[in-house]
Amino acid sequence: MLTSPTETLKKYIDQPSGSFDREDVAAAAGLISEDLESLGFSVTRFPGQRHGPVLRAVLGTGEKQLMLMGHMDTVFPHERYVPYRDIGGGKAMGSGVIDMKGGIVILLYALRSIIPQLDLKTYRLCVLLNADEEVGSPESHDLILATARESFAALSFEPSGASGRFISARKGVTSVTVTCTGVPGHAGNAYLTSASAIQALCAQITRLYSLRDDARDISFNAGVISGGTAENVVAESAACRCEFRYFNEAYKSELTEKIKEICSCEPVPGVRTALCFGASHPAIDLSPKTQELIDLALAIAKEQGRMFAVERTGGAGDIAIAGQAGIGVLDGLGMIGTGMHTTDETADIASMPAQIELAAGLIRAVCA
Repeated sequence: MLTSPTETLKKYIDQPSGSFDREDVAAAAGLISEDLESLGFSVTRFPGQRHGPVLRAVLGTGEKQLMLMGHMDTVFPHERYVPYRDIGGGKAMGSGVIDMKGGIVILLYALRSIIPQLDLKTYRLCVLLNADEEVGSPESHDLILATARESFAALSFEPSGASGRFISARKGVTSVTVTCTGVPGHAGNAYLTSASAIQALCAQITRLYSLRDDARDISFNAGVISGGTAENVVAESAACRCEFRYFNEAYKSELTEKIKEICSCEPVPGVRTALCFGASHPAIDLSPKTQELIDLALAIAKEQGRMFAVERTGGAGDIAIAGQAGIGVLDGLGMIGTGMHTTDETADIASMPAQIELAAGLIRAVCA
């Protein structure tokens, strides 16, 4: 049962839910399911294979469906999660407090306040909460898109920045692992007949960074490198986990081909390079339908005496998947705070009532 926003937030935070901790995420889903059911929603669980379940909750019988989005997983595995802590001054800390358990709390309390005012014979509310957003939504992607195709608009409750912002566009992101396989040998006696995978990988990474194009908002990052066994052994294998990001979805295929071309070359004779493209979030840029949602949200914020920014962000998100259905989408309706994805993640608890009021007003406006 919903008691108060802060008590509900503490309850959610104190249940860890790292993306790869299936049992933890399932437990968090159980808590959220109970709260959705207390509001009258009919909740269906879609089990995950590697990750936790997806929750799909529906209320109303109308043909016009509004999609309300969020995710239950965090970037913090069980052993690293930080429990809820009120630090005073209207602020609190904890794993996922802004990304995005705080957003789920704002959504639920906005729904509690607005449901009695909605015509649920004309409109239908569909809340979709997944458990793999932080790792690219590989298992929930298809359900998100299918739900969006049944909806006329989608609102997402990802963080609202440090002082309040709406997100009009998100970069697409694609991961790729570069693996080099060479010829091992003693670094002192056999270096003439050996071929270093590490040397080749370093050369490939340097060339891949040339893909960065600030004029077109294209970024590339090599994030995790592994390889070798000892300083006196020429490395037989080395690998790097990388990603590239872009606002224009058309750039994805272009960049993919350029990466293949770069890695088809052999910077160190005798070393082979292999590529494995992984999880991918699509890009979503501003559309006329999204602009209508932004205008509504800005007007409601202005009525509250608040000034919100509108931003294009390099961060990926599930709202971009929903946007592939051609509907209006708006993100950034969640918790205000700082330190996302760090153990210093901090929420502006004092702003929660205003964020709940804003979300409730926007839901009422789009369902009018």
